Amino acid sequence: TQWRSLINSWIAKKDYPADIKDAFDAFFTKYVGDSLLWLLINTKSIVPIEDMNRVQVLLNMLDGCLNEKNTSAPEALEVAFVYCTVWALGSNLCVSDDGTDNRKLFSDWWRGEHKQVKFPSRDTIFDYWLDPDTNTFDSWTKSPFFYSVDFDSRETPMTQVTVPTPETCSVAYWMDLLVKMRKPIMLAGPAGTGKTQLINGMLNKFDPSKNVSATINFNFYTTSAVLANTMAIPLEKKTGSNYGPHGTTKLVYFVDDLNLPEVDTYNTQSAIAHLRQHMEYEHCYELQKMTMKNISNTQVVSCMNPTAGCFYINPRLQRWFATFAISLPGSTSLLTIYQTFLDGHLKSFSDEVKQQGTNLIKAAMGLHTLVSSTFRKTAANFHYEFNIRHISNVFQGLLVSHPDQFPSVEKFVLLWLHESERVYGDRLVNSSDFSKYNTLE
Repeated sequence: TQWRSLINSWIAKKDYPADIKDAFDAFFTKYVGDSLLWLLINTKSIVPIEDMNRVQVLLNMLDGCLNEKNTSAPEALEVAFVYCTVWALGSNLCVSDDGTDNRKLFSDWWRGEHKQVKFPSRDTIFDYWLDPDTNTFDSWTKSPFFYSVDFDSRETPMTQVTVPTPETCSVAYWMDLLVKMRKPIMLAGPAGTGKTQLINGMLNKFDPSKNVSATINFNFYTTSAVLANTMAIPLEKKTGSNYGPHGTTKLVYFVDDLNLPEVDTYNTQSAIAHLRQHMEYEHCYELQKMTMKNISNTQVVSCMNPTAGCFYINPRLQRWFATFAISLPGSTSLLTIYQTFLDGHLKSFSDEVKQQGTNLIKAAMGLHTLVSSTFRKTAANFHYEFNIRHISNVFQGLLVSHPDQFPSVEKFVLLWLHESERVYGDRLVNSSDFSKYNTLE
């Protein structure tokens, strides 16, 4: 198959000793072929992914993770190889519409099939990172990408802060690794799962003297001409027909809602075709003068919601991205996120109010769960869709309160009830639904 040729070419270019090259060949034979076949038969990825794409992502991850320590012996190499293989093949797996957790399925199959490299027995194989210093697996909470955030609502808006959780710090690790290698990445998941926030959190950490970013939001009316003009804004002319970002900086285009442009009569999207040409050939054409523009030192990261727009993008573009499925955070992660925000805001409040912070978060999460399960989306009420954005809006309202106006717990709880009614109640369409909502509170 084609991906075997890609692997042989990759191994041939490496200058490792003969025994390490032989080990690579054996590991690819042992782990990759059967895994790809099993994934094809038994799982569903969040967007259609070709085998060639998975193998290319594996090679990119290996390039980023291999070092002198884990390539010193075949035994150490196998640990790093398994770690990269698990993420390259399984990063795009998600929870299916019928509730099947494809990542857990893959994790259980992998543990039963491959026992040479052992992961810790708790949770899934995706819940552990490989410590490069010791070449052993440990929880993501022990990695440098998991840290506590000291939040102060008076200085920083809630929307500009990314709170690490075990789910997000694993994606942040791979994003940081691949973007530094100038490889395209994509976060795919339903609305309100924090995809845009994760990307922005990474982009905000850039050194502006070395890396800059430009955000491009796709919509139904985005065409190739509109995209070309938008992508040209942060570029400057170098020499002749060569263009690039200012000075010696490198530019990262963040393309949000990648699958939203209109699909034309021929089942294509001109903006997608233009972006693919830009990524593959690093040039585009000036439509007025019909001359070619060479564009250097740029790369692309993207987000998309596969439940909206045209659902999927052209596989000729999809094949370039390392795709990560982003699902809704669990209750523990949500508690961590909103406790960071609320505890940071309540520092100047009375001790009585501070002590009720955790209880208030649990009550808000419980109400959100009840509202989501009670008011289902229908053809008539298609906007009855409640996700993390709505619970975040409730807490945004709480974070503008002042301690002198809310000295007691009772008043602060009343503020929470008011904000919840503003967020959830205002979306309800008739008095009977509103009365049902009041019984939930």
